[in-house]
Parts: sequence; C-alpha cells; structure tokens
Amino acid sequence: MLLSDEKRRSLLLLMVVQLTINFRSGIVSPILALFVRKQGLTIGQIGLLGTAGMLGWLIFEPLSGVVADRVRKKFMIIFAVVGSTIVFALYPSASNFWEFSALTFVRTSVMSAYAISVKAFTAELLPKEERGKAYGRYLSVISIGGMFAPFLGGYISETSGYATPFYISAGIGVVALVAVFLMKYDDRAETLQDKAEHGNWRSLLTASLLSIFTVRALYLFNLVFRQSFLPIYLNESPRFNASETQIGAFLTIIRVSIAASQALLGDVCDRLGGKVMIVTSVSLMGLSYLGLVFGSGIWLLYGLGAVQGILMAAADMSMMIHLMAVMPESRTGMVMGLYSESENIGGMIASPSLGFLYEGVGAPITITTLIGVLLATAVVAGFVINTPVESKAPEQG
Repeated sequence: MLLSDEKRRSLLLLMVVQLTINFRSGIVSPILALFVRKQGLTIGQIGLLGTAGMLGWLIFEPLSGVVADRVRKKFMIIFAVVGSTIVFALYPSASNFWEFSALTFVRTSVMSAYAISVKAFTAELLPKEERGKAYGRYLSVISIGGMFAPFLGGYISETSGYATPFYISAGIGVVALVAVFLMKYDDRAETLQDKAEHGNWRSLLTASLLSIFTVRALYLFNLVFRQSFLPIYLNESPRFNASETQIGAFLTIIRVSIAASQALLGDVCDRLGGKVMIVTSVSLMGLSYLGLVFGSGIWLLYGLGAVQGILMAAADMSMMIHLMAVMPESRTGMVMGLYSESENIGGMIASPSLGFLYEGVGAPITITTLIGVLLATAVVAGFVINTPVESKAPEQG
C-alpha cells in the first residue's frame, strides 16, 4: 500500500524528531549512572532510582495510551520534549538520592507521552506490505541520531565535567519541536464514537497480544542491566577498568552495529517471521554476556558491543513487528500503552532485584542470573508466541 503525500511527509518529520531525541539521550547514556554514583549513592540506591523511573512509566504510559487515541499526538510530543528538556537542565544541580529520584520519576513521566505517541504514529504511518523491510530502514535512519552520541557524551564528561552533557541534551530539543510543528498528519483526533465502533477492551486482551506483552516484560531485565549497572561494572571491574570515554565508545559501537544491521534484519524478519527472530536473538543475547564474566580487555569489550548491537536490534525489531501484526489498527495508542506497561512491570521487578543482587553477591553472579533470565525468556517466547504472524494481519483491518 502506497503512502499518501501527507503520511510520507509526516513519516519523514517523525524520523527527524526521533533522530534528535536519540542524539539527546545518547549523549547522557554513558555518564548518567556514573554521575549518580560519584554523588555517593550506593549500587542498591541506584537500583531504586531505576524503580523510580519505571514507576513513572508504569503510571503514565497506560494513561498516555488512552489519551493518544483521543487527542492530537503531536501535542503530547511537544509536552514531552519541553518537560524533559527542563529535567535534563536540572540534573547537574541534584546531589542526593531523593533529588535524583524525583528527577528520574518526572523525566519518565513526561517522556511517557512521547514514547506512546511516537510508537502509535509509527504503526499508523508505516505501509502494511513488507512492513519489516520498511520498519528496518526506518529504524536505520533514526538510529543515526544516537550512533556517535555516547562517545561524544563520554568524551565531553571526561574533558569538561559531568554537567556539560546534560546542558547540551537540554538544548537539543528545539530541533525536535520544530519538526513536530511541521507535521500535518493526525491534525484531527477521532471521536470517541469512532473508537467505540472500531474496537473495545476485548480486542486488547487477546492471546497474541498477551504473549508478546509477557515476553517483553521478561526482556526488560536485559535493558535495565545495560542502562543502570553495566557502565558501573565496566568502570569498576578489574577485567575491563574502562574510562568514561571507553564506555562511551563501547555504547557507540553498539549503536553503530544496530544502525548498520536494522535494514537487513527487517528483510530477514519478513522472511522468517517474528517468532524465530525473537527466540534466536534473545537466547544469543543471554549467551553473549558470558564474555563479560570470563573475558577481559577493552578490545574484547568492543567486539562484544558489535555483536550485542545486532542482537538488540533483532530482538527489539522482531517484537515490535510482531506486535504491529497482531494489534487492532484502531487502537494503536492503547496497544502501545499496554506494551509499554509490560515493559514497566518487567523493569519494576528487574531494577531493584538486579541492584540488590549486585550489591549483595557481586557482579559475576548478577550477570549469570541475567543470562538465565534471557535464556528463560527465549524458551517462553518459543512456547507462547504464535508462528503465523502474517496470517493475522488481515483480520485486524
């Protein structure tokens, strides 16, 4: 199905928005946990900060899903960009657990509106035929925005201090705002009566949707570990003893690997189906962490980053493509809200669990536990996800 000019132009502008936001978050990603750690917080407290962040997502993403089906999504994106810009500017002035908790909670709360609106926009704007191919190329473009940002953030923090990346991130949001204002699609929200005619709560609680929600919740153990604990492990572990710049380079390699592989992975997903890609990528991701337990050295770390980038791209893409194939098309906001809520539930469990485990028994056992969770996730996916994804799509029209 060919896209209209309005949809095509809006999709391009949505790419600009995500390019900008990815770059902004990428600058902060290698130093956020380190900055908090250097303020005197323990590993356990950092785990609780992750819980505070997940609480913001948990509360506001389902609400954003409801709102996204009823109002203009561009207004929600504008609100999120402005709100998160203020939060990034306030981070350097925080110095204790409670201040960081408040900032983390507010940041994820306002970004809930962004996450849901962008996911719903993407599902509505992408063509239905060869969706994996189109989505893979789309992700390749937006990944460029965050590809070199972690290296830049690590280098800037090492040379100019930890505050500078936060201030740069705060100022970048202006570009995203301009792109949002230029978008024409979704100028008028559908009425509540229209929504009632196209779907109800039963359409959101099917076995196909519940299965992918479950798999996504379990997979959040991986994402929580990478965000909150991996930079600290790489910095403090004698096996790697990585500097801020080296951690930034590692994260940059991951993002380059993601961007370089997404277009090809989209084609592969169209041919093999989401289930095969989910099971394969999640299980291999778990096994790849053995390199952190038994390996050492910066060059091994960089090679591991290249491999994990491909596996992360495959897992995230295949889960989202599967979701798009089984979701009711008239309830994109609600489905994305529930999908994100499954992430939040998984994150709420994973963040304190990994934090207290790390502090209580050490990093090696924590990473070994993560490996076990990912392998279990792959097994669950193999049993609960339906194979004929493509055959379900026409039923949702």
